[in-house]
Amino acid sequence: MTLPLKVIGGDVMKKWFLFLLMLPWFGCQTEQGVVDGWHEPVVPVSLYYTMRGRVWAPGGDLMSVLDVNRMPVPDALVALFREEPAPPPGRYYCNRCVELPPGTQHTRTEVDGSFEIQLRPNTEYWMVVQKGEFRRVTKFVSGGSGEVWDSEEEKSGPRPSIVTLPSVHEPVRGKWIPRILILKGRGEPDMGVFWKSLGFMPGVDVEEISDREAEWVVSSPEMLRNYSILLATCGDEATYLTKPHIQENLRNWVKNGGKLFVDDFAYDWAEQLFPGFLSFKVDYTLDYETGVCGGTERAPNEVGRCVNYECYDASGYPGDDQLAEWIDVVNRFSPVSMKYGCNVIHELGTGEQGVCKAELDPRCRDGLFYDLPKVWMYGSSLRYQEKPLTVSWNYHCGKVMYTVLHTHAEGSTATGYELLLQEKVMMYLFMELQTCTSPNLVE
Repeated sequence: MTLPLKVIGGDVMKKWFLFLLMLPWFGCQTEQGVVDGWHEPVVPVSLYYTMRGRVWAPGGDLMSVLDVNRMPVPDALVALFREEPAPPPGRYYCNRCVELPPGTQHTRTEVDGSFEIQLRPNTEYWMVVQKGEFRRVTKFVSGGSGEVWDSEEEKSGPRPSIVTLPSVHEPVRGKWIPRILILKGRGEPDMGVFWKSLGFMPGVDVEEISDREAEWVVSSPEMLRNYSILLATCGDEATYLTKPHIQENLRNWVKNGGKLFVDDFAYDWAEQLFPGFLSFKVDYTLDYETGVCGGTERAPNEVGRCVNYECYDASGYPGDDQLAEWIDVVNRFSPVSMKYGCNVIHELGTGEQGVCKAELDPRCRDGLFYDLPKVWMYGSSLRYQEKPLTVSWNYHCGKVMYTVLHTHAEGSTATGYELLLQEKVMMYLFMELQTCTSPNLVE
């Protein structure tokens, strides 16, 4: 005969209550199977501490950054460690794709930067928020059982730093960013406006030198290894790029992990090092011939031969699905306007991108992988229809990006400056192309 609960003796009832309370902690299972962790008892879902919100691009946590310049970060890593994770090996290194340690609680953000993750309550964690080489590590103690922390309770203004990628490099405070050298061409406006608008500190982590004065930097492999990113902006005065030893230095720098970003008239920083990936259409020139230029196994023997002096604005459309969705988030209900392009990409060609992993792949030759560049953005103007505007390719452990557009197309002061869409896209690509490399994939 079963006794009503109310008549069970007090001690027996206490023992049954304690037994039932402990049941969820004894190796419970989920729909996906046994929960992996740190070989600790599993917390029932109802007792988790929940963190949710969005990950934001550099500057998102600063009062000085305009709301319109705050950008969510898609596919960012959010990982929680029970011990302090090892720091990156430096600011220039080969960022190979590796797996997280087994059992590490982690997730990836959605295209709008959103995420949600459940943690053990009242537990010490190191939280890593990372996209490429932008990385923030924060030590904290999770809240109580059943509680929820939401970074988006405030819909405007500075976002919590714990979910914002840093804009300064301070490893002792858990902040890492790439070190950037701008090789400024004569056709680019003040690049400081772009960086200051996102909270970066020009002259500290973002340095600048005139392209025509940078030969001493690119002549030295040791100097190049000080930088994660080289950004060559609109100009054609780097005549030293035709020198074989400088080409070899730069190719090796990219091959071992460097990221080379090139815009508009500075195309020779890509063409002289990696001929064959791109050919250009010259319809108006001051010094050379019109017609198709470049795109062969050997680059032209002078810089500037492929410069097109007839500039244009274009209506853009993305060539990458995630970028297209992200533009819908940051540019909602607005046209995709790309401003002030001059050079014209005529055709894309194949080039060496890494070592083959599958010899039967038709893109493999003599153990090396050859492929076309990835197109991030296409555009059409009154004169040019459906032309690639922004492309990239791998070169072993590094990456190269070329755009016909100016990185910073207008504006002379950072105060109150609203970033153009193409500037937001460039920041997206600065983060996206810093991600780890699988050498036989275009990423």
